[in-house]
Amino acid sequence: MSWVSIDEEQCTMCGLCLTRCERCYSEKDGIIFVQANETTCSLCGHCVALCPAVAITHQKMNMNNFIKLDKEDEITPNQFIEHIRKRRSHRNFRNKEISRDVMETLVDISRYAPTGSNVQNVEIMVIQDRKKIKKLSGLTLDSFDKAMVVINRKIDQLEAEGKEVPGDLRYSMDVLKGRKERGMVKESGKDPIFHNAPTVMIFHSPEFTSAPKDNCVIASTMVTLMAMTLGLESCYIGIFEAAAGYRPIIEELSLPPGNKIFSVLILGYPKIKYLRAVDRKPIKTQWL
Repeated sequence: MSWVSIDEEQCTMCGLCLTRCERCYSEKDGIIFVQANETTCSLCGHCVALCPAVAITHQKMNMNNFIKLDKEDEITPNQFIEHIRKRRSHRNFRNKEISRDVMETLVDISRYAPTGSNVQNVEIMVIQDRKKIKKLSGLTLDSFDKAMVVINRKIDQLEAEGKEVPGDLRYSMDVLKGRKERGMVKESGKDPIFHNAPTVMIFHSPEFTSAPKDNCVIASTMVTLMAMTLGLESCYIGIFEAAAGYRPIIEELSLPPGNKIFSVLILGYPKIKYLRAVDRKPIKTQWL
C-alpha cells in the first residue's frame, strides 16, 4: 500500500509532483499515479509542499505540520547577514538555567536541518545536570593525560630507533600539551572544557550513515542561530568531541550502539554583549 495518496477530485494535473519525484510518481495516459513506500520515499515531503491544489496526503507525515509559507514575511538579505555576523562564540555565562520550554524549541528546530540522503537520524543529548557536566569535564582532561602518555611512548620509541618522528605525531603532541595547560585552569575552580555553561548539547548519529558529521554540524548551526533569537549564546566545544572516544566518557554517556558524537555546543545567557560585528579574513576563492 502506498504511503501517499492523491485526491483525484482536487488534483489539477499540474505535474509538479512528478517533476520533483520520479521515484514515487509516474504518468500514464494523462493520469498521475503514486507508489510511495520504504524503497522509494525518503520522507522529504516535497510533493505535499509543492501541490497547489492540496491534493496530496502523506500517511507517514504530520499533515498539520505542513504550514503555509507567507512570502510577505521574508527576511531581507541584509537582515540575515546582520544576524549571522552577530553570532559570536561565548564562554562567559550568567548563573541562570535555561528552561525546558526554550530547550525544546531549540531541539525541535534541529529536525528541519537538511541531512545527507534525508536520513533524518541526528540525535541530541541535552545535559543540564551541573554535576554531570563537571564530571564530563574532568574525564575530558583525563583523556588528554592518557593520550599524551601513548604518544610520548611512540615518539620515544621512534627516536630510540633513529627514525624520523612524523609531523602529525608531533602536531598531536603539541595540541595535547596545549590542552594540558588548559587543564591547569581547573585548579582555580574554573571549567576549562564547558566554561560553567548551564547547558551542553551533544549531537550524535549512527557513524555509518550518509554524511553523519555534516548532518550534526548543520543541525547544531541551526541551533546557534535560533538560540540568539531567544536571548541565548553558544560555543562549539570541539575539544570534548575529540575526547569522546575515551572509554570512561563513552560509559558515562551511554550513547546508542553504533552512534558517535559529531558536534557539541554549550549554551547560556551571556554575561557580555558585543557592540560591533568583527572582521574576518577573506575566503580564498577560485572562479572557474
